[in-house]
Amino acid sequence: MPNAVALKTSSPEADPEADPEAGPREPGAPRVRSRRGTALTVGLVLVVAASLGYAVLSQWSNLPEIEWRFRPGWLALAVLALVAFQWLHIELWRAMLASLGGALSPWKGRSIWSTTLLARYVPTSALMAVGRIALSRREGVAKRISTASVVYEVAFTFTAAVAVSTYLVLTLPAFDGHDLRWLVLAIPVAGLLALHPRIFHVLADAALRRLGREGLPLSLPLSRVVGYFVLFVLSFFVAGVAVLAMTEALHQVPAEDTPVLIASYSLGFAAGVIGFVLPGALGAREAGVAVAVAAVVPAPVALAVALAVRFAQVAVELAYAAVMPVVARRRP
Repeated sequence: MPNAVALKTSSPEADPEADPEAGPREPGAPRVRSRRGTALTVGLVLVVAASLGYAVLSQWSNLPEIEWRFRPGWLALAVLALVAFQWLHIELWRAMLASLGGALSPWKGRSIWSTTLLARYVPTSALMAVGRIALSRREGVAKRISTASVVYEVAFTFTAAVAVSTYLVLTLPAFDGHDLRWLVLAIPVAGLLALHPRIFHVLADAALRRLGREGLPLSLPLSRVVGYFVLFVLSFFVAGVAVLAMTEALHQVPAEDTPVLIASYSLGFAAGVIGFVLPGALGAREAGVAVAVAAVVPAPVALAVALAVRFAQVAVELAYAAVMPVVARRRP
């Protein structure tokens, strides 16, 4: 793997005392942290359940009586695709964090990512980033490094999602007549330019200095930026398989409409990022998926698919949040 662009040679892993932001590890703290983490997880689960309950009740009246079908094999494929999608994003974040000089042990990193993901169901989703930075700091990762990893992750996910959903914006009848839709082509280009090490490093250092902190010791080189972008794009194709499979589980889909369904998850994800003020982007993400799927199947089926994919994804997220901390505690 190519090295990151380095402005400093030290890293918190190699020399914890050299980084004043690295959190100390207190020998008596694990049990307290475990109880706090459990309480936080339970609270977030309750928020998720309440938000989803509201979303379902508000949309249920929109589902008229139609003839449904159920194919459990396709449903299983949808769940497996969402599991793989989450795993890919976990590993990509861990790899970026390590490239920036803040490596975590594998299972600890997976635990932190999975647990803090639930915090996006709190309005504005800011708690997700705050929690990830705080938990990483407890493991010796400097705040400026974990902050950079979160910024990279958000930028990569949004840019990749827009890149995949560009196909839908330019081809679906729902977007016909909107000349501004061609501007969507500029978003991936602008995103990659902003992630160029010369630009990203300058902007990040300027922001950190305004906060009274040191600049970034490392940033991703251009080759790594392009590589991560490609991998995030591939991850959204995996998520698109989940939408395709969920639609097949409920309704027959012509083979020529497969690309629309594959790209529909990305459109919903991009809409969710834009609607970040909503808890977990509830409503915004489902609307984006439903608009795309409705181009292939009847609107009630599209709405059912969007809701079913959201339920399945939340179930996968809750499973990750429940299992990963247990595995991390049992691993050395």
